[in-house]
Amino acid sequence: MIRILIYILLVIAAAGIITFLADVSGFAVIRWEGTQVELPTALLAGLGIIAALTFFFSGQIVSWTVGLPARLRRRAEDNARARGMMALTRGLEAVAAGDAADAQRHARAATKNLDEPALTRLLTAQAAQLAGDRVTAEAAYAGMLEAPETEFLGLRGLYLHALASGDQEEARAFAERAFELRPGTSWAFESVLSLGLERGAWGDAIDAITRARQNGAADGPAFKRIESALLTAQAFAASESDDHDTALKDAEAALKKAPSLTPAAAIAAESEVRAGRRSRAVKILGDAWAAEPHPGLAAVMRRIFEHERDERIAGRLMKLAEKKPEHPESQLLLAQVQLEGGQADAAQETLAPLIKGRASRRVLSLMADITETRYGADAAGPWRTKAANAPLDIIPGQDGDFQYTTEGWRRLIREFGEHARLAPPPLEVEAPELDIDEVRALLAPPPEAAKPEPDKESDEGDEGDNDSHPASLHAVAENDATMASADTKADDTGTGDTGKEDTGTEDTKNGDEPKPVAAAS
Repeated sequence: MIRILIYILLVIAAAGIITFLADVSGFAVIRWEGTQVELPTALLAGLGIIAALTFFFSGQIVSWTVGLPARLRRRAEDNARARGMMALTRGLEAVAAGDAADAQRHARAATKNLDEPALTRLLTAQAAQLAGDRVTAEAAYAGMLEAPETEFLGLRGLYLHALASGDQEEARAFAERAFELRPGTSWAFESVLSLGLERGAWGDAIDAITRARQNGAADGPAFKRIESALLTAQAFAASESDDHDTALKDAEAALKKAPSLTPAAAIAAESEVRAGRRSRAVKILGDAWAAEPHPGLAAVMRRIFEHERDERIAGRLMKLAEKKPEHPESQLLLAQVQLEGGQADAAQETLAPLIKGRASRRVLSLMADITETRYGADAAGPWRTKAANAPLDIIPGQDGDFQYTTEGWRRLIREFGEHARLAPPPLEVEAPELDIDEVRALLAPPPEAAKPEPDKESDEGDEGDNDSHPASLHAVAENDATMASADTKADDTGTGDTGKEDTGTEDTKNGDEPKPVAAAS
């Protein structure tokens, strides 16, 4: 608005001057060394005014004249930048459309006209990658590392190229550098974690999760389960190196994050037994069973207390099953203990709910053993046929041993992290469902069937040895309070059941040390 006002005032002033000069009449004579010039007075006055104005604005005129080349150069640069930005925009559109040739052409035009390496290198790299020119793409990504604003993008491009070429070490270096720059970025964290798993570097993977969690990139239960599985793998490695204190520490840390992780409970219980703390081992196994019953826990219980009498082992196993009595694994364990204690009838009653529907091979096999004990091998034949036709029960660590290779631990870590299980479900079809009439027919006593005749010599040899075959395992369970008190006293005094000094290992039937629970490498 002010400029318009000034412009109007200048026009008015110019018009006034012209009008004034038009009214001036007469001539002016100028003599200079013999030369005489006659000029109209109005013209001479006008020239004087122009000369005065020129002198007054001479500085601005000279400055404008001197700066003319620079202005022309800036205009050319602006035009080139406009062409470069247009080429950059169209190049990115070509990359998005998958037109490699057009993307490369616009990338060259953008590089020529635009002095913005951060932008042009990105377009050049993407266009070259789209065209399959790995050399050009890698050079462009490497050039991006020079600028802080494009370093992270360059690292990602180089990481992907290293992965594509199979260079795991180079990929790891780029991923770790990107993770150092931005630890809260998901792809950088997940890349470092994945490469750590591939190398079996459990400690590095745990450190990556810890740092990512601090930056909000590893939240959620899945990463918590992954960390617990990593700690378990690390505990196994320590156990294999006879560093049982570290093994116990890592296993207990894993159980705090995931109480249902059976391998961690097995390693922790074994480490406690080595340290002479049997009651703590029992508590660890009981807590793990309460979280998620697993046959491996019962196997560990049997092994670490194999030096004890059969009825005491049976009592411990019954106590374990009581932690979660409604679970099928608890019912299966209780039935097995009852059968081993000579209570086949009670074992069949306990196992009956698991027979209905789709019974597993383990259930059918145990039912065959019960039937054979009650009625003989011929009567157990139909059950064994059913068991043979049932799908396999794939249960990792069913025998209490977790001897995993590095690849095995890697699979367990991923499976437990993603699905909270030790292994994927089997691909086999489910067992056929048994209808109620078929179950009744199988459970019915066979015609003219009787229990097998007992071995008289065995009976005579067992007379007086009432501890070997208790009349009722429930009576043993009632003595658990006494057992627990004895265990606690043993932990406090360092002595076992026989009064001998407990040095961290248990007396066994043959004088051997109890077998350790293995976990993976």
